[in-house]
Amino acid sequence: MTDKLIYPRPSPRDLAVHTLLHDLQEDEGLFQEFLAHREEVSRRFGVDAEATRLLVDLDYPGLVARGIHPILVVQLQRHIEWGMRMSTTAPEGD
Repeated sequence: MTDKLIYPRPSPRDLAVHTLLHDLQEDEGLFQEFLAHREEVSRRFGVDAEATRLLVDLDYPGLVARGIHPILVVQLQRHIEWGMRMSTTAPEGD
């Protein structure tokens, strides 16, 4: 067994990106707003210019290369490309 992490801990500069990606999975209204206004939503969450550009361009490999957790990036890609959403909240009526 090793003490090394499979994925490195995210950089403090990327907390806003991680928060945004998580919230996009949890809030369909926010997700729809993000689709229409990626740059504005990213800035509202305090995402820096470099990460905002990666999000606006939907540069999934670039986000991972920057150090964004791959699972969050894949969840974003699945939601955008295939309409698949993973959420921790139960759908209404359950």
